[in-house]
Amino acid sequence: MKKGNITIYDIAKEASVSPATVSRFLTGNANVRPQTMRRIADAIEKYSFRPNSLARSLLHKQSKTIGFILPDINHPFFSTLVQKSEAHALDLGYTVFLCNTLNNSENESKYLHSLVEKQVDGIIYLGGRINDTETDEEYAQEIKKVMERVPVVFVNGQMTGVDAHVVRTDEESGIENLVELLLNLNHTKIGFLGGKKGISSTDLKKNTFVQTMKGKGFDVNEDWVLGSGFNIESGEDVASRLLYLNERPTALICANDLVAIGVIKILTKFGLKVPEDISVVGFDDIYLAKYFPPGLTTVSQNYDQLGQTAINVLVDLINEREAEKETIVPTSLVLRDSCKLCSE
Repeated sequence: MKKGNITIYDIAKEASVSPATVSRFLTGNANVRPQTMRRIADAIEKYSFRPNSLARSLLHKQSKTIGFILPDINHPFFSTLVQKSEAHALDLGYTVFLCNTLNNSENESKYLHSLVEKQVDGIIYLGGRINDTETDEEYAQEIKKVMERVPVVFVNGQMTGVDAHVVRTDEESGIENLVELLLNLNHTKIGFLGGKKGISSTDLKKNTFVQTMKGKGFDVNEDWVLGSGFNIESGEDVASRLLYLNERPTALICANDLVAIGVIKILTKFGLKVPEDISVVGFDDIYLAKYFPPGLTTVSQNYDQLGQTAINVLVDLINEREAEKETIVPTSLVLRDSCKLCSE
């Protein structure tokens, strides 16, 4: 027998017992004689047997725990989504392990293995390696090995060559709605600020922005497409660079709300009024968007629906029920006071 193909039935045959007896041994149930336990243990050790994900519910009592892997708990998108997801998981009888990787791939690997060792019933994966536009083959292989042991659901991400269940928001539609809003307000000089090249969410939003503008018959000035990150400081950085240009856009679409806040801070610092002098819109609808002056027009990621859907898909997989391979959650436009009719 090849070690990689070992099943409970192979262990049962090796130990000269029934599969049900192996199952009782693995779940810690009584009524297994000491000498029988020894034979089963020897067979398991001999073939380095580890039950795969399809056998988990037969071989182990569910731990009723779910692991969350995310890159930065301080980022409002991730913290809000985890909060909504956790509340729904608790309603379904699950508790959670929260693994904050600090944007470090080595930490991601450590947490993946730790969650498997803790025998969580499933894993929700947010950000990190699943947001890389180009998949690292070593990381892909690591994820696939984990998925042999425990169900995994990706949220707003994917990996080439990894056949994972994905729950994502319709970010393309969100960007299209922002472009159409600004065009309807007579803005034709529109820039895109924030994010990083090579991160799938940035590339998707930026490409959608360019395609939508061109589809409406407008060119995109490459000088107005700037990105250095996803936080307030990166928004301040790109806005500062924008101010040095001879020609400026009349409206800005930002990769997320934190970038938009940074942009508005710098524009205001240098005497430009939002939206009187320049319109600014964001993405995510974090809690700060409503309260940061003048009130940020943005796109809601519909956190409640996104979080509940991710948990529902994972729980279906845990219980070996059919689940959609990809589920798309709609986004929605949130109108506030950071953009207005262009007078140019």
